[in-house]
Amino acid sequence: MDLSSLKLLITADDVHQYVYDQWHNPFFKKSHKEGGYIHQVVEDFARLPRAFCKASDLKNEWTHFSPWWGVILNCEYEQPAIGDLRYLHEIWHSAYLPYIRDINSATLELKNFNNEREASTVSEMAIYLNFPELRQQTFKHPIFMDRFLFPEGDFSKPNEGLLAKWKKSRSLVFQELMYERVKVVMAKEEEIDNKDPQIVWLRRYGNQAKKWLEIWSKNAPLVENAMLDLEKNCEVIGRDAAMNQHMIWLLSGEVSKGTDIPFIEEAKLFRKSYDELIERYDEAMARKKQKPVRHEGEQKSQVNTQTSKGSKFDRPSVI
Repeated sequence: MDLSSLKLLITADDVHQYVYDQWHNPFFKKSHKEGGYIHQVVEDFARLPRAFCKASDLKNEWTHFSPWWGVILNCEYEQPAIGDLRYLHEIWHSAYLPYIRDINSATLELKNFNNEREASTVSEMAIYLNFPELRQQTFKHPIFMDRFLFPEGDFSKPNEGLLAKWKKSRSLVFQELMYERVKVVMAKEEEIDNKDPQIVWLRRYGNQAKKWLEIWSKNAPLVENAMLDLEKNCEVIGRDAAMNQHMIWLLSGEVSKGTDIPFIEEAKLFRKSYDELIERYDEAMARKKQKPVRHEGEQKSQVNTQTSKGSKFDRPSVI
């Protein structure tokens, strides 16, 4: 966490205004402003105070699960609408992730992996049913959702039957899309085309899941308990003081080990696993002569982790 860029969003109005200002595409802005789908997601996200910041160590923080403890990394893409999808994905994580005190590994696996499936289904698939025109502003290469919404490969000709079904039965269609993803992620090797880059990309979730659970087996209860404490403290001492206490905890020696990245060891271990899987995806894309959209944080580069300046939390700017 780059502390010089850290913005604490205390009230729900603070959260709404800051997130609204991050959107680039007109569909999200209109929906947010007029109380539509995007507004509701952000409203649920704003139930607790939140923080946004730039990364101090982009390599290790980009694949870190900071939304779990209420911190969202700022991001910029050459195609701004893709950055909007990244924000939506991270915000969805925080908005709809429940917390269980003294959680055990089995419950953590079910809870967090279901949250990941939902967030990915939203940002990679269902969002295009809400805003079909958005597809022309995002990825130049094919994505998994194209098979369902744009089966002819023409973004001006969406599957009208699917759009009609979505308007009538959103919960059902969402579940259908989510399990289309699960079918790919959980399939046996002989059941999929391992040269299809979109399939390879989806299957990274299954490969990463076991590693993530192993990495977090010890410290997951610390995160869960801290977020429940934040929730309670918001009611007892107010959102401002509660968020300040939460940030002091995040930057404590116990959590950040003298750096400005909470749970730095877990971040490094998961990044190593992520890099190995990205190599497989790049190979599949190259075979199809397709170029992946890659944020700087997804590059395999080495960046030094900064050391936190003192153990006491230095109050950042509050929006």
